[in-house]
Amino acid sequence: MLQTPQALTLILKMLKNPPLKALSLFESSILQGVQHTPDTIAITLDILLSSNMLFHSQSLLLQMLDRNLLVGPHTLNNVLGFLIKSDSFEKAWILFTESKKRVKLDVYSFGIMIKGCCDAGDLSKSFELLGQLEELDLSPNVVIYTTLIDGCCKNGDFEQAKMLFDKMGEIGLVPNEYTYTVLINGLFKKGLKKDGFELYQKMQLNGVIPNLYTYNSVMKEYCNEGKVRFARARDAAVVAGLVKEMEERGIKPSKVTYTIVIDAFMKSENTERAFELYQFMQKAGLVPDVYTCGVLIHGLCTKGNMKEARKLFESMEEMQLKPNDVIYNTMIHGYCKEGSSYRALRMVREMGEKGLVPNVASYSSTIGLLCKDGKWQEAEALLNEMIESGFEPTVSLYNIISEAKHET
Repeated sequence: MLQTPQALTLILKMLKNPPLKALSLFESSILQGVQHTPDTIAITLDILLSSNMLFHSQSLLLQMLDRNLLVGPHTLNNVLGFLIKSDSFEKAWILFTESKKRVKLDVYSFGIMIKGCCDAGDLSKSFELLGQLEELDLSPNVVIYTTLIDGCCKNGDFEQAKMLFDKMGEIGLVPNEYTYTVLINGLFKKGLKKDGFELYQKMQLNGVIPNLYTYNSVMKEYCNEGKVRFARARDAAVVAGLVKEMEERGIKPSKVTYTIVIDAFMKSENTERAFELYQFMQKAGLVPDVYTCGVLIHGLCTKGNMKEARKLFESMEEMQLKPNDVIYNTMIHGYCKEGSSYRALRMVREMGEKGLVPNVASYSSTIGLLCKDGKWQEAEALLNEMIESGFEPTVSLYNIISEAKHET
């Protein structure tokens, strides 16, 4: 028989698993009259959470609160964090609401719930929590403001995001690299390039060193910004310079970084440099993904180098990568541009075998090319497949097939 919470604590620490046994022991000890302490509650909840028993964790904590047992904010935050990460926001909200009456909440409790509200897209609730936090004479920290700025950006409210950023300075909070990055990234996504680049400059003037995600975001925007060949060549050089700056600061380029730079060189028609980076990336132990291969294949197809594009396409299987619909459609467009109706049709057929559906442009271009080569029967069959896939062919596409029939 368990006489003291200290004895229960010792047994629970030794037990660890299975979780249901720990829960059973905890519940039976209540019937035996053991007065639980914050330690016994925390250890039991840790065992349940480590086994992902979220419902049991929430239920147990609510029971303890109903019994007016002392629960520390750290224990509460642990359960709230697990619930939020497991997409159980509603359960977290119920627990948080009940806890406000019985637990002395701290800044981290509010920070967890503000993030949960932002992730759920409920900004109004996030700002309500910020107000409650301040009413309790708790000072919001940089993490909370960064979370709110990120939430505003994702919700498209950039004016509010910038106001929050400015307010940080007013209340003595110094934005860190994550704060700058979420706002820079948000501004770029909104198309506010000038504002994004200005904030990036301000970040460095204020002595805040960009992190990997900042560099990736800025480099990607340089690549997106290039409109003509001259601009793209210039941007590729800028991007390469940023990679060098990263390395000098001890920041290791990621797979995403290399893909962005490869894209920049492909757009500037520097295929040789792009493939050098592709090989260097692999030597550095970074395995290319579907997007990396897609960038290279797109560049090769644009240049009309279908032989190399096909070679890379086939090498994806060796790397255990499955080409997606974007890559297939790119290859089809490349073959149509080359005038190879046979290869374009073969890619369309292969897409079907893989459970992928060509887009309207792929269907239309292949049908048009088949008709040009006098293969109206294959074109007509493909037109029917296009309709079965849910696409509505244009009148001109019907006319192209009709004309091909009359010419044979």
